[in-house]
Order: sequence, then structure tokens, then C-alpha cells
Amino acid sequence: MATFSCRVQFLDDRDPFANTNFPEPTRPPNYPFLDNVPLISQIAGIHRLLEAPHRLEDCALQIYRYHSGAQADFGTYLDLESTLDEQADELEGFKDQ
Repeated sequence: MATFSCRVQFLDDRDPFANTNFPEPTRPPNYPFLDNVPLISQIAGIHRLLEAPHRLEDCALQIYRYHSGAQADFGTYLDLESTLDEQADELEGFKDQ
């Protein structure tokens, strides 16, 4: 099975008035996504790994590429019902890094 390994973080956005919304944890762990398995089947593993405070049904996945400095490329939100293979266009430019 092909995998796509990347670092994973969450944004604690439960309080809309908080001004300290930074990605957590500060040292993001790697997670090996299976390319041909729907993301909805994999998100529970990510949730457990990160010990995120959100309810699982409130979670979403967004691709994000960090560059040295403080610059970042925010991608689109991924469709949890689809596999990474089915969303190859969304990951263009992210997988090769």
C-alpha cells in the first residue's frame, strides 16, 4: 500500500474570540496516510495521535505547507469521503515536498 507521510497538527479554534490560534503541537508528529483509503477512515487515528480537544465529527483536514521563515501555503480542505489518490489535484505541489 502506498502512503503519504506528513506532519499533522490541529488548530484549537473552539473559542472564536481567542487570539492565540496557533497550530498545536509545536513539534508535529508524522502520520502515514494511506493513499487508497478514504480519509474519513483515517481521521480517528490522527485525532488520537494528536490528542485533539475537538469532537471527532467536528474535524476537517486542510493541507498546509510551511516554508522557512514565517511563510506558509494554505491549501484547500480535503474531502474526507475521498482517498488521497482521488484528490491528487489538491495535493499537487505538496506531495513532492
